[in-house]
Amino acid sequence: MRPVMLLAQLNEIDLAVDAYKARLAEIIQGVREPAELAQLRTALVAAEKEQARCRDAQIVAETEQARVASHLAQAESALYSGKTKSAKELEHAEHDVQQLRRQLAHADDELLEVLVAAESATATADAQRADLDRLTAEWEKRRAHLRAEQAVVRAQLAQEQERQLAARRAVPDALLVVYDSLRARRAGRAVAAIDGEECGVCGVAVPQSKLEPARDGDELVYCGNCGRILWTE
Repeated sequence: MRPVMLLAQLNEIDLAVDAYKARLAEIIQGVREPAELAQLRTALVAAEKEQARCRDAQIVAETEQARVASHLAQAESALYSGKTKSAKELEHAEHDVQQLRRQLAHADDELLEVLVAAESATATADAQRADLDRLTAEWEKRRAHLRAEQAVVRAQLAQEQERQLAARRAVPDALLVVYDSLRARRAGRAVAAIDGEECGVCGVAVPQSKLEPARDGDELVYCGNCGRILWTE
């Protein structure tokens, strides 16, 4: 087989190996937990802390409201029982009732504010928990598919690497040095097939003076534009 044909075959195998390695790198990245999940988990912890704080505040507000309401009920009962002995005592009792009513109104406002905050905190935590569950399920499903693909790609890579080793053994060492150097400088594509009368990679026309030598394949012919080794069937 012509040396250039050996290089062309090796190049295709090398590109396949590169592609499998690149895909494995993508899979490894894909099976890692997305940053979005970690951010959601952190946000959920904060939301649950706020939810707990609101529940504690609600207990405090409800206790205070109940205390003031109880005192007000007692004060009103005493005021309207008819047992008040003097105008001064009646005045004091009315003052206490009015003060307790203001305290109760304030306690009601405080409780309402806490209830609104608690409802908002609960809604936020529930929404974030739902988002976390959904994204976790999606990621786990995607990860399972990637794990399955990973096993297939690894097997394919092993096969290509065996072919790669055999193909390199068939190429003379001096040509391998040229090929490896060119491949490193041309993004992995060291050999370009002639398409009609053009370089199949860069599309620049190949002069007639290079077409025949390239077809013979007895010596390496390079594209005058991209510098790749030219070959044809």
